[in-house]
Amino acid sequence: MGLEFDFSKLNAMDILDIAGYVEREAEANYEELGVWCRTTAPGVEAFFKRMAGWEARHGDQLNERRKKLFGDTPVRFTDSGEWQIETPDYDKVGDKMSVMDALNLALEAEKTAERYYAAAVDYLSDPETIAMLDELREAEVHHQEMLKVEMAKH
Repeated sequence: MGLEFDFSKLNAMDILDIAGYVEREAEANYEELGVWCRTTAPGVEAFFKRMAGWEARHGDQLNERRKKLFGDTPVRFTDSGEWQIETPDYDKVGDKMSVMDALNLALEAEKTAERYYAAAVDYLSDPETIAMLDELREAEVHHQEMLKVEMAKH
C-alpha cells in the first residue's frame, strides 16, 4: 500500500521529484521480482527485466522534465525511504511466492501507480507536465494489460 499524499501541499517540482523516486523504486522492485523468478520461471524473469527497463525510462523522462522546468533547484524531499507507490505488497504472500503471486503483486503495484498519477494531475497547472503524468498513468494501464497477458500464460 502506497503512502498517502496531500497533493495540495506539494508543488509541481515536488510531484515530479516524488514521481521520479517512485519510478526508480518500481525499477528496483521489478529487478527483485526477476531475480526471484530466475530459477522458478526464467521467462517471467525476462518479462520483469523488461518491466524494470520501462520503469527506468519513465524515471529518466521525469528527471529530464524536472531539469527543464526547475533547473538545479534543490529538492524538498529526498529519496531516503520507501515511497511504496509502485511497490508490491510482499506481506500478502509471505515466504512462499508463486509466479502467479509475483505477477499479481506487480499488477496491484501498477494499479496503485495509476491512481497516484491520476490524483497528482489535479494539482498541476503546467500543460506539458500534466500531459507527461497523463502519459505515465496510461503507461501504468498498459503495464497492467501486459501483466494480464503474462498471467494468462501461467
